[in-house]
Amino acid sequence: MSTILNNMEWVRKEAAHWVADGIITPEQQELIERRYPVSREGNPLLLFFAILGSLLIGVGIVLIFATNWWRIPIAFKIALAFLPLLAAQLLCLYIFLRKYQSIPFREGGAIFLCLAIFAATALIGQVFHTSSSLEAYVLICILFSLPGVYFFRAKAAMAIYVAGAVFAGWSWPVWVPIVLAGLALPFFWMELADTSHRSVRNYLLFLLSALVAGAVAQSMRHGVNGVEVAMACGLALLLIDALLRRFGGDYFFSAAKLFAILCITATLLITSIDFSYRDSMSRVGILVIVGITAVYAAVRYTGKWKLFSSDLFAAAALVLVLALPAGGVVANLLVMALGVYYIVQGSRTLALVKLNYGMALIILLIAIRFFDSQLDMLARGIVAILLGGALLGINVHISRKRRGESE
Repeated sequence: MSTILNNMEWVRKEAAHWVADGIITPEQQELIERRYPVSREGNPLLLFFAILGSLLIGVGIVLIFATNWWRIPIAFKIALAFLPLLAAQLLCLYIFLRKYQSIPFREGGAIFLCLAIFAATALIGQVFHTSSSLEAYVLICILFSLPGVYFFRAKAAMAIYVAGAVFAGWSWPVWVPIVLAGLALPFFWMELADTSHRSVRNYLLFLLSALVAGAVAQSMRHGVNGVEVAMACGLALLLIDALLRRFGGDYFFSAAKLFAILCITATLLITSIDFSYRDSMSRVGILVIVGITAVYAAVRYTGKWKLFSSDLFAAAALVLVLALPAGGVVANLLVMALGVYYIVQGSRTLALVKLNYGMALIILLIAIRFFDSQLDMLARGIVAILLGGALLGINVHISRKRRGESE
């Protein structure tokens, strides 16, 4: 950053000399200065140490006052409770007036404001001895912090809100997690639309995936089995991935799709362990899963894309949940089908990720069935020989294909 800053200053100084020597006109100098502006942003590391130092000083002051807290008058206690919040607001005002274009300042100011709200709320509760649960305390704090996150467009501070929403949502009615997720959705929509850096977009999608999965799981926590919850979370994340494909411009393998694949795959494998697994489908599960699948299908239809892997996992999740009365058998068939499909696709295109994923599914399924006491030794032996021969044949086929392409 310092090298770039020095280069910009050198260009501006040289432009002034060029005007004095008659090489360029003052109008051209102005164009050069507009094209190469000198941006002076604070050092993020120095900002981090400044915030950390402020927090340490604040903690030290709190500890000093805590030793004689019972002797302090109530009015002075209230003033101390609002002191960190006032300091955070003054800092945010300074950032808004002087440093709003600096991303490190905005992120640091928003985080400091969130922590100040948590501290002030806790101190006020201690002064007046208000009794409330930890979940209620976290819920109040994140709701008061959310406007600051929006105002500064602070991606790091949004992580505090997401963590608080996922933590607090379990102790409230089922509509509360949905409302908490809905309050944050416009933020993710704006930031994903304005951000082109892939690591930042995946970070945002990671937070969004955690928020949506938490909201879905919390809203389905009554009268619904774990398979339905896990599959609903996986379908919701696939819906996020489909929306990203539909409205997000250039597509990349997002964190939402990765978590969806892991969620659905893990549920299929866990369900396949018990070959005689059976369960009933709840009404809530039917409504949520069919609703998410319908929205996903609508987004896919309007996009008019060709078939891709997300559709296979969405179909597998829907089939497993609807076939829960025979869930163990269906899960084994789905794992086998996905494994064979990805092995074939990987061998055709020499895509090692797809090939390894398909082989991993088959190997895990072999291991599960090998230790299945419900099958006799002869059946397990025959299945192991057939699958082992198939894997060796695939290995030979891919080796020959690669050798032919290299020649």
